[in-house]
Amino acid sequence: MRILQLAKYYWPRSGGMERVVQGLAETIAERGHEVEVVAVTAFGDPRPGQKRRASVKRAWSFAPMGSQELAPAYIAAAWSRADVIHLHHPHSLADVAYAFRPSLAPLVVTQHADYPSFLYKLPGRYALHRAEAIIVPSLAHIALSRELKGFEHKVHVIPFGIDERRWEVVPPPPPGNPPRALFIGRLVAYKGLDFLLRALEQVPELRLDIVGTGPERNRLETLSRALAISDRVKWWGEYPDADLPRRMADADFLVLPSVSVEEMFGLVLLEAMAAGRPVITTAVPSGVREVNTHGETGLEVPIREVDALAAAMRELANNAELRDRLGRAGRQRVRDRFSLDAMTTAHLELYAKVRGPKN
Repeated sequence: MRILQLAKYYWPRSGGMERVVQGLAETIAERGHEVEVVAVTAFGDPRPGQKRRASVKRAWSFAPMGSQELAPAYIAAAWSRADVIHLHHPHSLADVAYAFRPSLAPLVVTQHADYPSFLYKLPGRYALHRAEAIIVPSLAHIALSRELKGFEHKVHVIPFGIDERRWEVVPPPPPGNPPRALFIGRLVAYKGLDFLLRALEQVPELRLDIVGTGPERNRLETLSRALAISDRVKWWGEYPDADLPRRMADADFLVLPSVSVEEMFGLVLLEAMAAGRPVITTAVPSGVREVNTHGETGLEVPIREVDALAAAMRELANNAELRDRLGRAGRQRVRDRFSLDAMTTAHLELYAKVRGPKN
């Protein structure tokens, strides 16, 4: 089977959508199928490095236009022959490329999130209309998405998965060190870093590693100095995806203090759980609540409540037995429900179904 993946970016760009597309493309290729990925590349992107099993066409972007990229070569690159076309939303350039492409190949769309602006929705709606199937990673995606209204009969829930083997080799934190929390993600408002730093102020025995970059970094560093906690916060900046297990190895637990449903899933939670680390999340009514189970794989606190977040961090920082129990359960949950192998199998079954005879 020939599968064409129309993505926005691809490895070594690091992000939730990018990791999902990469894992899916590479694993499908390992199973003997032909996979081609079309993605945008821009000035400053890291070099791809080692050869991958999936073929990748990269269309050069001249400049970003809001949340999209000006990459006209993408449209031509998307004309590759395929048995199934798999388009990843939100990505209006891929929608336009599909609309111009003369093809009888069935279309599958993964709805990672809705479009942030009305300007991009018309071609996206055309793609959803033409799609044989629409994939979401959680039931919450169906409930929260405005764009999927009217298309519910096409929707299939396939949870995102990761290669848990990569994280099972992460050693436990070094003994005798002060407890250490970890945040990994973009430094943007909806991630709730303000509340994390204010909560850290109440847990003086705890250290915090922050991995990622974004427009909020300068303000957050200023806040950490104002709270007199800058000596307990380490800012790692953008970190190579291949080296993230090194940062996880130093952590006792991971915190994702998001404050809105823009945090639709939280792939980093799966990585922490696969590494045997408990997680702390907020009660955002999104796929995050379908990943972390309070009291089983981690702790959940109300949104924007600093005292509750501080209490949860203090509890994990000072209770090694609880961390171990939650970490072991999280690792098992990833194996049972969120493995890359299970995600790939479900996608291949759906591809075969949309290629089959229509009733």
